[in-house]
Amino acid sequence: MNTKSNTLQTTERSIEILEYLLESDGSRVSELADAMDIPKSTIHGHLATLEAKEFVIKRGDIYVLGPELLRMGTYVRSQEEGYVLAGHFTDYIHEKLGFRSAFAVEMGGKATYFHTASGDRMGWAHEKLGNRLYLHNTAIGKAILAELPRQQTEQILDKWGLPAETKYTITDRDELFNELEEVRDQGYATNHEENIRDLHALGVAATDRAGKVIGGFSVNGPKRSFTGQDQESEIANQVSEIVNEFELELAMPK
Repeated sequence: MNTKSNTLQTTERSIEILEYLLESDGSRVSELADAMDIPKSTIHGHLATLEAKEFVIKRGDIYVLGPELLRMGTYVRSQEEGYVLAGHFTDYIHEKLGFRSAFAVEMGGKATYFHTASGDRMGWAHEKLGNRLYLHNTAIGKAILAELPRQQTEQILDKWGLPAETKYTITDRDELFNELEEVRDQGYATNHEENIRDLHALGVAATDRAGKVIGGFSVNGPKRSFTGQDQESEIANQVSEIVNEFELELAMPK
C-alpha cells in the first residue's frame, strides 16, 4: 500500500508549516509563502485554522508555535510510567556523574529527546526537549538500535539513510551493524564526534520487563571529558548501574 497516496495534502501542508515555524523560530506569512512556494492566501488560511486551535499564535505580524502543542507534548511525555520515571533518573545520572545527561525515545526512526539535565550550565541546542536526532550517529541512538529487531533497524535505515554530519559519521550499513554487535556485547554505545564536532557521548538502552526497549540514557561532553578507554569503561559501568536501577524500579509491583 502506498501510504503517501492515502495522506491528505491539506494536513501535510499544515504540518510542514508547523515544522517550518519550529526551525525558523517564527515567521511572517510572506516568508512562509516564499520558503514553501505557496500563495500567501493559502498560507494565511492554514495559519488562521491553526491559530483558532492555538497550535500557533500571532505576535505582531509573526506567527510562532502555540500553547496547544506544549499541552500535547506534555501529555506524550507523561503517558507512560517509564517516561516519567526516566526524568528522575536523568537528573540522578547528572548529579552522580557530573556530565550532561539525557533520555530519548525512538519515534518515527529518530531519537526524540524527552528529558535532559545539565545543572547550572546552559542547555545545548541539539538536546532541547522534543528535538529529533538520527540514531546511527548518536550514542543514545546506537544504544537503542542495538536492542531493536534487525528488520526494524533496516526499515529505519531505509527511511532515513546514513547521512554524514561529520567526517566521523558511519555511512556504511555493514559497518554500522558491526558496531551495533559490539554495542550489544559491551552493553553501551559511544559517539566520538559523529554528529557534532568535539562532542563525545556514551549511551545505554533501557528495556521493560518484557525486554522491549523503552528508550536510552546518555551522558555527553567535550572531547576532553573522555580521556581514554579506562575512563570510558568506568563511566559506562556507572551509567549501566543506574539504568539497571531504573529498569528494576520500573518492574516493581505498584
